Amino acid sequence: MVLHGTENNETILKEMGRRIADVRIAMSLTQEELAARAGVSLRTVERIEKGSSVNVDKILNVLRAVQCLSALEVLVPAQELSPAEFFQGKKKRKRVSAKMKQASRPEWKWGDES
Repeated sequence: MVLHGTENNETILKEMGRRIADVRIAMSLTQEELAARAGVSLRTVERIEKGSSVNVDKILNVLRAVQCLSALEVLVPAQELSPAEFFQGKKKRKRVSAKMKQASRPEWKWGDES
């Protein structure tokens, strides 16, 4: 199954669990062995593979144990300045102000539909 980002959390958790199970099986690990490597309980591995909700730290432990943690770089990439922004002396933004958000939107009035 390809995830497009429109799926609900339950569907995503089930797909992630299925994929973790596939990786575990490809590594010839039992659920018990994976649990021991990850430092989590057997029940936690079962819940993850079934697609149940578990703590994020436990999922990270399991992903680390099956050597998939580096894939998070693709999931949440680091935000860097472009070379042009760097040479212009710009700095990485640390927050968003409400004023900047409002300034970027033109004000809409009734009758402006055209």
